[in-house]
Amino acid sequence: MHPVKGLLLALATLMLTACSLPSPEGALNEAAKQLQGNLENKQAGAVVKQLHDDFMAQQYYNKQAIHQQMLGLFLRYKNVNIIVLNRQCQLDAGFNYRGQCTAQVAVTGAQGLIPERLDYYQVRSEWELGGNEWLLISLDWQ
Repeated sequence: MHPVKGLLLALATLMLTACSLPSPEGALNEAAKQLQGNLENKQAGAVVKQLHDDFMAQQYYNKQAIHQQMLGLFLRYKNVNIIVLNRQCQLDAGFNYRGQCTAQVAVTGAQGLIPERLDYYQVRSEWELGGNEWLLISLDWQ
């Protein structure tokens, strides 16, 4: 192969690869969506894998305590649905390894088709990039 053609092919491959990689902000948004899916599918282990070792919720619940809370919720309700409205994720200014997401969240729990419980929250989460994945480090809700 001609050296110029080889260089053009390598550059084209690099550009396609770069285009297919999500931006850090896009990857943060995908991590938040993945967390939602793991919760809806009652995958407590997968949720815990998304939590930073220093995770805290409501400045009280650590990683182990939130895991126990999830297991209790999943045992109590056969169906758990999470409806997320107005999710906005952004990186910290000057720190591409930290970011926040805010959203309005409705959570329903049901044994059958009709929800027995509906709760509505304003949620704020803080994330930190650990290697190649975003880990949830802080979660607060009102």
